[in-house]
Amino acid sequence: MNDPTPGSVDLPVPEGKIFPRNLTARADHVVRGNPSGSRPESGVDNCFPGLEFDQRNLEKAFFPGLTVDFHHASGSRVLAVTGGVAADQGITDADLDTGTPQDPRPLYLWAVCGRTTVDQEEQDAPVFHATERTGLELWRRVHDLLPGRVAIVLGRTPGSTSPGAFWVPDGGLNRWRTDNRSEVQFDADGVLEWAILVADRARYLDPDGVIDPDVYQAGDLTRSLCAPWQYDFRECGCYYWAASKPDISTSSDGVHRNLNFQRRDRTTNPPEPDIPTIRGRAAKELDHPALIANWNVLPVVLNGREDDSMELPDWSGLQPMTRAKVIRELERLACVEHALCLEYLYAHYSLNAPPVFVPAVHDPATPEGARTRKIYAAAAEVFSVAVDEMRHLRWVNELLGTLGRPLRLEPPRPDTVIQLQTGRRFELKPLTPGQLDWFIAVERPSAVTADPQGIDGMYVKLHETIVRCPELFPEADRLAHLIKLIIDEGNDHYRRFTAVKEHLAELSPDDYLRPLSPDPGTALDVQLVELSALNYTMLLGALEATLKRGDTAGGVLIEQARRTMSNLHELNHLLASRGVAPRFTKLPAAPAPAGEQAIASAPASAPVPAREPAPELADGQAALAAARASGAVRQSINALAVDGVRAMMTRHQADTDALIAAFSLR
Repeated sequence: MNDPTPGSVDLPVPEGKIFPRNLTARADHVVRGNPSGSRPESGVDNCFPGLEFDQRNLEKAFFPGLTVDFHHASGSRVLAVTGGVAADQGITDADLDTGTPQDPRPLYLWAVCGRTTVDQEEQDAPVFHATERTGLELWRRVHDLLPGRVAIVLGRTPGSTSPGAFWVPDGGLNRWRTDNRSEVQFDADGVLEWAILVADRARYLDPDGVIDPDVYQAGDLTRSLCAPWQYDFRECGCYYWAASKPDISTSSDGVHRNLNFQRRDRTTNPPEPDIPTIRGRAAKELDHPALIANWNVLPVVLNGREDDSMELPDWSGLQPMTRAKVIRELERLACVEHALCLEYLYAHYSLNAPPVFVPAVHDPATPEGARTRKIYAAAAEVFSVAVDEMRHLRWVNELLGTLGRPLRLEPPRPDTVIQLQTGRRFELKPLTPGQLDWFIAVERPSAVTADPQGIDGMYVKLHETIVRCPELFPEADRLAHLIKLIIDEGNDHYRRFTAVKEHLAELSPDDYLRPLSPDPGTALDVQLVELSALNYTMLLGALEATLKRGDTAGGVLIEQARRTMSNLHELNHLLASRGVAPRFTKLPAAPAPAGEQAIASAPASAPVPAREPAPELADGQAALAAARASGAVRQSINALAVDGVRAMMTRHQADTDALIAAFSLR
């Protein structure tokens, strides 16, 4: 809690109200200068080193008047005396290192005492001993100290081998803390032997919420981040999400797996596999000096393998395209991405796999369970690629919008050509071995084929054109970024489809494919197909609206588009389990009987008159009309369906109502 009426506030603040101490947070307008994201309280700060600053460097001044360095395995060292109780007790900078250059004797932090949780009583505040702790391990305890009185013990022995505070007389360190008692012991030669100091834990911010410039100098908080860049390779642990390197790789021939990418010994044949434990791994990796001096021994990793033999295509002879040609290609690629997304989804539904694999139901130890697990793994890979393609469709349309062109979100026509050099056209087919080979071929990276006519190669040509011709593309930074995202995910798609082939290698198509009929066989199937089409219409309408509105949509519509896509996926899974093929047909909109206001305000569950085909309504009205129509269809399904389907309809109804509400926010 803060003072009821801060000095910079005109009106009294109600008692108990939390008031922001940060100046940027107080302002009702954008503050010139550093962006709010650069403020420590706005940072990600994943402890240490963090992404914006190193939290350890804040704690260097946790005890008023002392500067402590926690970056040592032997313990935390006192670096400076700047005032406070230490200076009052006669400690100066001369007491911090009383040895010689050959035999230094720095002053170490031996123990810390203070409350770390609000439920601790003053008389029960814990004592954290430096004994057998590294500097960082003791820092972790210092980081937890609450505001209030703390006590510390200083001594000459390195903290990790020190006696801690076990020897402190007269009731122990917490008794000294509660008595506010400090003492320093010097030997006969005036050399400081030990000190027990008590003071209130330092506050890092001044009254305006700014880090105290009298304590922290420019660069203090970032001085120990991952620099040089090799440190980032060395420090970011295995599978750390921000690491800009592989963690585990496979040998170039694909025989030896689970190799540590930055292993020190690169001569052993066969190479030694990785060790999963942190301490064991560190001993076998290149250390900091070795990585700085020999970073060039690290191999290029392509498609998960250590291999320097594959080279990127030579684009030196590329003839840059005109702006108009780039736009035409992006418009074509928008149709291609949409078509691929639907082909992958259809292939996913054709696999006889459950929506979720439950080991208790599908026991992997049995032949049937093992087969189901393989089919499920293949289906999951195909679905993940389909989701990526939907994201690609969004990114391509963002590219078109950046170039000032209309969006291209209409469903693909049967004559849509996906691959120019073969003339392969859009077609919804089950995942037969031939169809899977086609997916692998279309997603094969240009880095493997050096084929500029493939999907990936086309994006590379667009990227090269935009980067080389900034005079034609003033939006080059934004365009190049989005295209690079698509290229990078394309490499992953090739790997995923080859994994699908491995999952299904020992099975026949009769084992993993389910028959899908284009015609619904029952009244319930007819209604489910209708609802699937309405969800598809709602999905495309929500995506169109959020792309048109941009930042003004506030991310609400794109979230509703995701929910609608999830509902569409669940519906199509149900249809596939009943032997009915999903159609991916966008229904034409019907005008609302009471105008736009009625569509926007009425709940999705309200009944609507029968729809007649009509021209598309602009600005999301097609999605709104489909959302309203879906309520009546769900009512029909509830009248026919079993309890499990009724529960699904109830969940989907809530999402549809939220979609209507989101469209109504203008």
